[in-house]
Amino acid sequence: MLSRSILTGLFGLALCANAQTEAPIVTDNCPTDLYHSQLQIKHNSTVRGYIEAWTDSPIGMDFRVVLKGIEGHESLLYHIHEHPVPEDGNCYATGAHLDPYGRGENPPCDIGNPATCQVGDLSGKHGPAFAPDDTQFIAEFRDYFLSNVPGSPAYFGDRSWVVHAPDKTRLNCGNFKKIVPGDDGK
Repeated sequence: MLSRSILTGLFGLALCANAQTEAPIVTDNCPTDLYHSQLQIKHNSTVRGYIEAWTDSPIGMDFRVVLKGIEGHESLLYHIHEHPVPEDGNCYATGAHLDPYGRGENPPCDIGNPATCQVGDLSGKHGPAFAPDDTQFIAEFRDYFLSNVPGSPAYFGDRSWVVHAPDKTRLNCGNFKKIVPGDDGK
């Protein structure tokens, strides 16, 4: 009987610990920084596009996502991943979604409660990408849980973003780069 009570208590503690994975709102972003990431030109994917991130406030980051080449009327997922894309362009080498608070993938992200989602789950927090043939998906949103401050657990500036098919196949990816005013990108 005592062991059953102990097990029940431990199970309850585990559930509480798992429920405390909410991401904090980022309040120290640098308002002068702009980040850009272009998807690769890949022969095995029609998906092309880019993502930009900036802010005019220390609270949150603004994002603009532009995608084209979405085939078959699919809704695509897009996430910030742990690692940059290596020189060989392998999107599977980018690791898992950025998840510094250990939320994990299950249960799925609740778009109505974004603090409980993985920090890098952009489509989970802001909606998947969908566009009819020969059109572009364009989305702009503010994300309050990502950081442009190096050293922050939610920093994305040295990472990648990956576009996934509904079955989680990685279709394309690119690395974030900080844009310096006056830099021509070379």
